[in-house]
Amino acid sequence: MSKIIKTIFVSLVLGLLIGNVQAGEAQAGEAKGDKRSFDVVINAYDTKIPELNVEDVTVKDIRAFNVLNEPEALTVKKGTAVTIKVENKSPISEGFSIDAYNIQETIPAGETKVIKFVADKAGAFTIWCQLHPKNIHLPGSLNVI
Repeated sequence: MSKIIKTIFVSLVLGLLIGNVQAGEAQAGEAKGDKRSFDVVINAYDTKIPELNVEDVTVKDIRAFNVLNEPEALTVKKGTAVTIKVENKSPISEGFSIDAYNIQETIPAGETKVIKFVADKAGAFTIWCQLHPKNIHLPGSLNVI
């Protein structure tokens, strides 16, 4: 029985030591002022389906227009200096907003904009277009760990 207790105790101590080393590395990363760059492309997908038959119901001339940020998710460590180059390949102006960081940009069709900020708040934050209805745009996310 004492071997099991010793094994559990050693495992716990090792876990705490490893956890403290990793926490120290994360804090050192924050202190170093890590930098991270992303290239985000805003693409518009205009889909036309001339006819669709589902369960004996026929619908004609379906059109779906969706806008997507690619990549959808961006992940950085807290304290990182972030640069996002946003290229708008949509045929119209699109927005790029991250409310928690007071970012609200408008990118005209065919243009590129560079956005810079320090990711100083931990959490998951929605990247969305402030110009158009949310049901047209598939939101992205900024994950700060």
